[in-house]
Amino acid sequence: MKLVKRNQKLHDPNSPLLIGEVKDGDVVTEVNEPSYIEPKQPTLFDY
Repeated sequence: MKLVKRNQKLHDPNSPLLIGEVKDGDVVTEVNEPSYIEPKQPTLFDY
């Protein structure tokens, strides 16, 4: 529970990260990860 409370304090709603922030020396890498979830119904983008 202590870890949860500590992480809640690190949350910044203006940050692109869920917890914390990007600091000097951090390396951010974008990856293209395919989704393995098959849609059960058509989406807006299927038309």
